[in-house]
Amino acid sequence: ATDLGSMLKLMLLKLSKQLNDPPFNYMIHTSPFQMSADSLPYAHWFIQIVPQLIGTAGFEMATGCYINPVFPEDAAKVLREVTILM
Repeated sequence: ATDLGSMLKLMLLKLSKQLNDPPFNYMIHTSPFQMSADSLPYAHWFIQIVPQLIGTAGFEMATGCYINPVFPEDAAKVLREVTILM
């Protein structure tokens, strides 16, 4: 995938296939609105994909902090192993 749309589609297809088609959310995070002009070059945006695999637990509901029990390296390895024919 060479463009953002193709890459996002590929990742969503891989997640759906590997995780048995769960519902998911994805969010686009951008730089803060109240950022000073000299700090702006250090800001970046990113896309966060969150598959809904388990229900929200008490810790998450109470704090607004969500725990990811999977290391990024392990998730990347699993996604590399999924073959998608497009």
